[in-house]
Amino acid sequence: MRRAVLTDFDGTITRSDVAEQILDEFAPNGWWDIEALHRQRKIGTRDSLARQFALVHASPEDLLAFVDRAAEIDETFHGFAAFCASEDVRLEIVSEGLDFYVRHLLAKWRIDLPVRTNRTTFEGGRVSIAYPWSDPTCTLCGTCKLRRLFELRVEGFRVAYVGDGHSDLCPAIEADLVFAKAELADLCREEDIAFMPFERFSDVQRGLSAWR
Repeated sequence: MRRAVLTDFDGTITRSDVAEQILDEFAPNGWWDIEALHRQRKIGTRDSLARQFALVHASPEDLLAFVDRAAEIDETFHGFAAFCASEDVRLEIVSEGLDFYVRHLLAKWRIDLPVRTNRTTFEGGRVSIAYPWSDPTCTLCGTCKLRRLFELRVEGFRVAYVGDGHSDLCPAIEADLVFAKAELADLCREEDIAFMPFERFSDVQRGLSAWR
């Protein structure tokens, strides 16, 4: 059976959550109150993103200039992507981040992979978010990562999932193999989901090498 890897972006491919870095820099501290509701699972990612980024008033140029200074890639990701290509493992990115910085950073870092993420528009210094990859039957997430996992499974793939946060729980429940760190690792322990801990994609590569 063919193998595929779905990976989160913020805090997984990047060393820190880029959306949170933007909010720390450009939004008032009230965004943390919204984040607390999200982490307590009282509101979904879609609602929290819309409410948090409604607090941001900045041009895309200013935001991207900040992202260029602040965002760092996991230095082992390029090697992992090359490994997947050499092993005929399909690698895709599924992100609850925003396309304006996700696609900017992927181009900057010369990463050419399929990506699903939320869509942004800028009007009068305000950020509006659309959700082209949402599940119409669910209001929690903007990008339904579980939907892509099921699509790959229908195509005949076994799917490994790599992530670090709350929005990664749904695909972690259903994936054939899970690599987790930070909040996702805690959630997997709470929900009794088997996972392999990781810090860098070099760890994921070692774990994937034994998965046949």
